[in-house]
Amino acid sequence: MRRGLVAAALAALVSAAVAASAVANTSSPQASAQVAACTNVSLGFFGPLTGPAGFLGQEQLSWLRFGVQKYNKAKGTRFKVVQGDTQLKAPVALTVARRLIGNQNVMAVIGGSESQAVRVSGKLLGKANLVSVSGSATAIDLTKGRPYKSFFRVVPNDGIQGPDVIKFVSGNLKAKNVVVIDSQDDYSKPLAAAITRGLRAKKVNVSRESVSADDTDFSSIVANVGGNVTVVIFATQVASAANTLSNQLREQGKRAIVFGTDGAYSPSQFKPRSGYVSVFAPDLHFDPKARAVIAEYRKFVKKDTSGAFGPATYMAGWVAMTAIEKACADGTATRAEVVRNVATSNVPSIIGANVRFDKKGDVRGGKFVIYKIANGKYSPVR
Repeated sequence: MRRGLVAAALAALVSAAVAASAVANTSSPQASAQVAACTNVSLGFFGPLTGPAGFLGQEQLSWLRFGVQKYNKAKGTRFKVVQGDTQLKAPVALTVARRLIGNQNVMAVIGGSESQAVRVSGKLLGKANLVSVSGSATAIDLTKGRPYKSFFRVVPNDGIQGPDVIKFVSGNLKAKNVVVIDSQDDYSKPLAAAITRGLRAKKVNVSRESVSADDTDFSSIVANVGGNVTVVIFATQVASAANTLSNQLREQGKRAIVFGTDGAYSPSQFKPRSGYVSVFAPDLHFDPKARAVIAEYRKFVKKDTSGAFGPATYMAGWVAMTAIEKACADGTATRAEVVRNVATSNVPSIIGANVRFDKKGDVRGGKFVIYKIANGKYSPVR
């Protein structure tokens, strides 16, 4: 990928052309696990760009492009980004995964952004030896038993988030009566169930509710929230839904506040009068040491409305590009080489310590951050 490798890359064009003809058969994952010339390599973005979580994917894509621009400038590389919109729908995610596998220039997938996208694509990507590095998929089972051989994530899993939420709600907030809501998807249901079990073990009274990920009216659920309930925990991937829930609680005169998880983190969309949110990575706007990178990003994007999702995906991209560049030391690279290189990553991070993975593909030392929200203003509390 470096300019000094151009000659080597040109020497590999003949073998790359043969590989390209094999890759043309997109129905076969094995066919696409071919040698790629290192002068034309892409990262495939794999997340929701439209639909109820479109805000999340757009932020991630923006930070990924920012990271690619910085990496190319620093390293003399020419990485590109190919978009893949999952629309927060599992069947669509499967179609997108197949398209990315069939693109001979895609040497790494950044995502899936959502746990359900990883579930439907993980085995297919693994069979194709195409690495996927996620900055936001947190479901525990994605790495338990290593079901998806080429999947890695730069953020911690819900095995950390669940206990954190339980401890904070029962301890710091001293809640005695809580409502826990899931949004009927593969991310929220196990997380909501784990939080419910943990709170009940601490003698907290918990009522369970369930809503569709597409719901925009929670008035019927709000009507059932008792006057003694002080916290409503909403495991959601849609920040606007958490905001609507908070507004409707206030409109009906309920004193309960909303505690959102992961997808609720959005200073531009979840703006309650009072509330909390837990998220898998820090929002760099609160980190004095990140002022330089935030200033660069603001020049890149012009209007910065990002939160915690973008920087984590930036790091997923940086990990992938580092692995690809290493594989390209001889002018060409295979997808299998990239998977191996990602597994041994040790990459300086803008969101914490160096990115390193355990044998399951989980990041080492990852932490969730809890933010308090007062009149729409966020501040870290733990």
